[in-house]
Amino acid sequence: MKSFETNEMSTAQVHSYLLHAIAPRPIALVSTIDKDGRVNLSPFSFFNLFSANPPVCIFSPSRRIRDNTTKHTLENVQEVAECVINIVDHKIVYKVNQASAEYPKGVNEFHEVGLTELASLHIKPPRVAESPVQLECIIKQIIPLGDGPGAGNLVLAEIKTIHFREDLLDEAGKPIQANFDHVARLGGDWYSRVTTQSLFALPKPIEKLLNT
Repeated sequence: MKSFETNEMSTAQVHSYLLHAIAPRPIALVSTIDKDGRVNLSPFSFFNLFSANPPVCIFSPSRRIRDNTTKHTLENVQEVAECVINIVDHKIVYKVNQASAEYPKGVNEFHEVGLTELASLHIKPPRVAESPVQLECIIKQIIPLGDGPGAGNLVLAEIKTIHFREDLLDEAGKPIQANFDHVARLGGDWYSRVTTQSLFALPKPIEKLLNT
């Protein structure tokens, strides 16, 4: 084993090593809106589900390592405490990657990358029509983790409405995992795709205990 002390590494080195090691990571394609009604769309792989009651996701728009500036998504949720977390599948991943480009403030990434705005039911930011699952969220808290380059900002987003594409559900309304075609982020330029060939099931140990 080769060991590294993070306090002896550059932020860029820590970032790269951890992104390769802590993977795959789900991608939140987050749509937001600022106080002037301008829409923003940006992907984040510092993202996951952290609670079911209440249902809460957390994503983290980190400060840019290059110049310590903050991202438009963070600025928007500070102005309008709402967002849509759009889940990414393989069909849209190339457009999602393009949405990560640093467009100027006020540019609508929906238009730039060819994704379709779909009105949300209860909040101002639009959904991504092409996304297989769309989560309408209210921002409950924003927790800055630092003020230097690369510092994260934990956005606690409480899910209020869940939208599923119909082919993802069986006749009883239960999710069909094999139909999601999920895509996840790895390190550098690498992604992974969850296919039927890569899926496998493991019964939870508690189920075995209950059945014995």
